[in-house]
Amino acid sequence: LLEDYAGPKSELSAINQYVYHHVVLAPDFEEIANLLECIALVEMHHLEILAETILKLGVDPRYRTIEGNSREQYWNASFVYYGTSLCDRLTSDLAGEWAAVANYRKHQQVINDPYVQNILERIILDELHHIVLFNQMIDKYCRPE
Repeated sequence: LLEDYAGPKSELSAINQYVYHHVVLAPDFEEIANLLECIALVEMHHLEILAETILKLGVDPRYRTIEGNSREQYWNASFVYYGTSLCDRLTSDLAGEWAAVANYRKHQQVINDPYVQNILERIILDELHHIVLFNQMIDKYCRPE
């Protein structure tokens, strides 16, 4: 769960990426900036749910992953894809949502705890909705008529 929480493709990374994209896109693309802000808030809720679950499992929910050799890798801002243009950013945001769904599905398979599996399934539903929203914005702003 630490990977979903604070790894390179995590809720923490998504929050920071969406907030950055929100700020830099707001002057020219208010609709997209508002959407990014709303999605970031949902991701913050996911982050909190994961933190509470990690804590219940007896692990300190610091912003880090623990690799196989017990080496900690703390979250850092290089995990954020800053992007160069509107469509570049939206495409990256969409790819990040797909990666999140894939990671959650993988973790559902390896974590043999129905409580955790149900939490991940609920988060997946939100991520799938984010995919729909990002696809709508890409269709509207990035695909030629």
